Amino acid sequence: MAKTILLAANDPHIAYLLQRYAEGSGFETVQTGQGRAALDLAREAQPALIILELAQPSATRWRVLNRLKAEPQTQDIPVVVYSFLDDESSLQPGVAGYLKTSVLYDDFLTMLDKLGVHP
Repeated sequence: MAKTILLAANDPHIAYLLQRYAEGSGFETVQTGQGRAALDLAREAQPALIILELAQPSATRWRVLNRLKAEPQTQDIPVVVYSFLDDESSLQPGVAGYLKTSVLYDDFLTMLDKLGVHP
């Protein structure tokens, strides 16, 4: 059985692109919006990786990350932020990686390799 990547994205185009990359790499995917739904699905699915879309910096999205990292069931799941942010240093603690908007497939694969996440 393939490992799962949870895609927490509100934009259907972003979700579709990341789904294609993940499934093309041998992963299964589960998708949700953000907020509580992402937390609940992370607990249930126990994915190998969570990709959290951050279309706009907001306290709500950072709360999702903080709650994922605070809960014993989800704290060890790496979280990668997918965002337009130019500066990775502006990311919150607990972020395992960063994918810039309009990510290429090779960049996606590089991130998986960097994190040691394989199907």
